Amino acid sequence: MPSAAQSASSSSLELLTIYEVSKILGSSLDLEQTLREVLRALSYQLQMHRGRVYLQGEDGALRLVAAQGLPKDSPAQEIDYNQGEGISGRILKTGMPAVVPNLAEEPLFNNRSGGRDDLDEQVASLVGVPIKAAGTVIGVLTIDRISDDGPSGHFGSDVRFLTMVANLIGQTVRLHRTVAEERRFMMRETFRVQKELRPVVAPVNDVVCTSPNMVDVLAQVHRVAPFKSTVLIRGESGTGKELIARAIHNLSPRKDAPFIRVNCAALPESLLESELFGHEKGSFTGAQKDHKGRFELASGGTLFLDEIGDISSNFQAKLLRVLQEQEFERVGGSKTIKTDVRLICATNLNLEEAVGHGKFRADLYFRINVVTIHLPPLRERRGDIATLAKHFVAKFGRDNGLNLDIAAEALEVLNRCTWPGNVRELENCIERAATQCRNGTIRVPDLSCSMNLCNSSVLFQYRTMGAAVGGLAPSMSGTPTNPAAGNPGVGNPAQGRAQPAPMNGAAMPPAVPAPANGALNGAPGGAQWPACASGCGAGPMPVCGASKPLPPSAIVPLPAPQPAASTPAIPSAPAPQPAAAGPDLPLDEPESGPLRDRLVWAMERTGWVQAKAARLLGMTTRQVSYALRKYNIEIKRF
Repeated sequence: MPSAAQSASSSSLELLTIYEVSKILGSSLDLEQTLREVLRALSYQLQMHRGRVYLQGEDGALRLVAAQGLPKDSPAQEIDYNQGEGISGRILKTGMPAVVPNLAEEPLFNNRSGGRDDLDEQVASLVGVPIKAAGTVIGVLTIDRISDDGPSGHFGSDVRFLTMVANLIGQTVRLHRTVAEERRFMMRETFRVQKELRPVVAPVNDVVCTSPNMVDVLAQVHRVAPFKSTVLIRGESGTGKELIARAIHNLSPRKDAPFIRVNCAALPESLLESELFGHEKGSFTGAQKDHKGRFELASGGTLFLDEIGDISSNFQAKLLRVLQEQEFERVGGSKTIKTDVRLICATNLNLEEAVGHGKFRADLYFRINVVTIHLPPLRERRGDIATLAKHFVAKFGRDNGLNLDIAAEALEVLNRCTWPGNVRELENCIERAATQCRNGTIRVPDLSCSMNLCNSSVLFQYRTMGAAVGGLAPSMSGTPTNPAAGNPGVGNPAQGRAQPAPMNGAAMPPAVPAPANGALNGAPGGAQWPACASGCGAGPMPVCGASKPLPPSAIVPLPAPQPAASTPAIPSAPAPQPAAAGPDLPLDEPESGPLRDRLVWAMERTGWVQAKAARLLGMTTRQVSYALRKYNIEIKRF
């Protein structure tokens, strides 16, 4: 009877342990932590010491993933067995349980996982069972039985019990692997779908792009096209604002209606009013018949107002009423005309600055700034340069009945340029090179920069001075990217004139040391090198491949833009020192270096007052504020 009672107690304890193991396996998604908790429960409930769980990896090796009683200096990731190696490897290969009554006498035992250095003091028996899932062996579970009286001959109950535990572990491992595989599959599918949906934007006529920022612009065009909302397209000159405006019209429900465009900067105020609103017969001299305006002609369609930032203040008030009420009167007429026009505006000016200076009405700004689309300059979408160049080469060939191509070296040179004129400048450069090429292939010597005929560096020089040249937005970097942009001709009598000091007298340090006295190697008369657009060629030996210096007839840069009420500058005169700086503002401004260092220097010496720092650097307060934001300079508060 005592034997039956002991057997019933053992069965009850095993049942309770199975229950605890099942709860542990379903409690966490961390498989390794869960298996360690299972081994800990076996050790606590049934005195099964030094448990090990091995799982087979993708490479077929049996790797230790969880252990109880493992030494701290034995990482589980470094312990693995091949099939048939050791006791665990034999169990994996045969798929059958194994019992070793005395590990000290077992020749297959290699103690690779450690923790069994006391076999001489006590008898340790090993019981190992395979871990199966869907009939396939995926791992091995082993435990040690320690006894001071010698090995026991009855291990049947341990084998049966561990087989049940191994089956539970196998189902859990299979579930985890299935979930992980499904998760990887879903991630791959999500990535694939996103990759397929990203270029959802349909191609737009004459808009060639592959760069992510331009793809985002086209996606925004597709989103805004179906609606009637007013669109403001902003970007530098030559970025393709009119192409984007036409794309919006062609993708909208108004595509079959007229698309009327007006360049507001090309017409005087009196003529612009007549062009937009129309006029009645006899309203002014030369008005011999009634004339419909662009608003009337574009009714039901789209009206594109290019360079809207250049219209006068008086005309802004007249335009505002039309935008608000969708009605107007012709010049010289009294009849109110209703119109249904979608308005698209474009500008390369900083409208916020114009509003702040009172040059642009705030109410008109808020009326046209409903949906804003920013077109990045070509230097910020360099991935499109090669594609655009090939497109323009093919276009020139079709227009002229030629079969043209462009060499890879020439594309590399074009990719290094800054392109202040953006896509329009690139198209002109390709057209010039196409007229000079031989054998039907545009090569490096055919490019304008290789023949010292690229004058874009002059415009880029003025742009780096902080002045807006045409449609080129002023740069805040203050650092020319070639020697020709760093005050060429200052103090050089061979030039015949001195270069004006940039940005109200603030010295602009060259990015690359200029040749002595600003002249080329052996160039007569100290001729300046007109490097290509501040990027692809600089110095006496341009990168883009020019092999001969500029002829004596050097290109004279345009005069720097002067304020309306400014006094004439004295040639070759040194920049005036800021006399009002005070004794607490040492005049040790660095003469060279990036704008960020000069800006930090000025801010520290003026107590982080932007107005004082602007006067010290010869800049405007707005330029200083913009530069602080651009370089992420934290303003200190006192």
